[in-house]
Amino acid sequence: MKKAAKFSVLKTNRIFRSGLISSALLAAAVGLAVLVNLGIRLLPASYTEFDLSEDGLYTLSDSSIQLARELPDDVTLYYLCETGNEDAIITRLLDQYAAAGSRFSWQLKDPAVYPTFAAQYGAQESSSGSLILVSGESSIVLDAADLYEYDYTDYYYTGTYSVDFAGESRISSALYRLTSGEASAVYYTTNHGELTLTESLADALEAQNISAQGLNLLSSGIPEDCELLIINCPSVDFAGEEGLVNEIAVLNEYLEAGGRLMVVTDAYYSTPRLDEILAQFGMTRIEGLVVEGNDNYSLFGYPYYLLPDYSYPVESTALSGLDTSKPVLLQMAQGIQLTETDGIVSESLLTTSDSAYSKAAGYEMTTVEKEEGDLDGPFTLAAYARNEDTGAEVIWIGSSNMDNETVYLSVPGNCDFLLGCAASLTGQSSSLLIESKALEADQLTLSGSTVSALGAVFVLLIPAGVLAAGAVVTIRRRRR
Repeated sequence: MKKAAKFSVLKTNRIFRSGLISSALLAAAVGLAVLVNLGIRLLPASYTEFDLSEDGLYTLSDSSIQLARELPDDVTLYYLCETGNEDAIITRLLDQYAAAGSRFSWQLKDPAVYPTFAAQYGAQESSSGSLILVSGESSIVLDAADLYEYDYTDYYYTGTYSVDFAGESRISSALYRLTSGEASAVYYTTNHGELTLTESLADALEAQNISAQGLNLLSSGIPEDCELLIINCPSVDFAGEEGLVNEIAVLNEYLEAGGRLMVVTDAYYSTPRLDEILAQFGMTRIEGLVVEGNDNYSLFGYPYYLLPDYSYPVESTALSGLDTSKPVLLQMAQGIQLTETDGIVSESLLTTSDSAYSKAAGYEMTTVEKEEGDLDGPFTLAAYARNEDTGAEVIWIGSSNMDNETVYLSVPGNCDFLLGCAASLTGQSSSLLIESKALEADQLTLSGSTVSALGAVFVLLIPAGVLAAGAVVTIRRRRR
């Protein structure tokens, strides 16, 4: 009996010690988990949160990060929103702006707590969720409705619409305009049948703090504040000495004073007097239309819809900051010949492949095949030139269809390129163009065979494998 009692006591002690050790280990594990969680919460969100959205919805673009990092002045953003109803997309982006640059900060202002705050900045009519950016005595108000873009194009057919988040684009644009001083004054000529700038390009210029307005040389000269003059595909030449106003003389005077010119032309229209001005910068037209002989440099089935290479300019900053992985599309383009000229520095911005050729017949061509008399490539399709004596700069683009709303839908690189050209000619180092981000991921489309294969794997094979593994484990345990 005594031995049995002693054995029982020893067994009880072992169980007690085992339980005590288990409890201690459990307590230590819980304490360690608490400490680890506390430590992780102290880490910046960039190390603990990951953006798995398709378009990087919660992640700042490199352009925005650089902008926030290089802000010349302190900027405070006020988020007008009821406490507890904040938009997580916006607050996360604002946190990233603040983390990227020490001069940026933001605060939540609840209209219920601060009912008169918005009125200080003329935002009393702004809806909840609006943003106010303040730097010194200047401020910009972004209404909540402008932070999202709604597309109802397919609503009539499908009953659905798409929503894109444009908040980052709006905020970065406002930051740039708020801290970069007065807007750069840009004028575009009228009265020569020029093409009107598209709404997309006009909005992109405004976001870059560039103010564009029309200019009729017949009624006024080129204003002194003109930092860039755009001539967008004139169908009629500029008047010379025989005209009521010598427009060519006005343009020459502007360039002799160090002016900057961005010219877009079409092979269909003849403008010999304008061409003479461009020839002063060592640039001349190559007669005809360029056709690509390399399928990788044109749209499928359309060898005259060109997808040229970006060059690597040394003198121009037109391509600085651009995503050169995005293609640009030039339809019915004309080649530009660069000729060495004293006092002129010139270089290509866009070039074709070596297999390209120029159809001498131009718009009158009856075949895209290379014929006798057609010139061999490669060709420059967009070029930059600078007069080293006067400082005048010119960018010439040999296609009139780059600024096209329809093209922008599938080739956004066109707008990026044009904005980069305008930004460089107005003295800005790089362009700021941030695309809106879709809130919904693209629908995944699978073929019938793929659906069947995946169904067999997930419905049959995987469950069968799990059951087999369970059966094996159970049988082995019973045999022990």
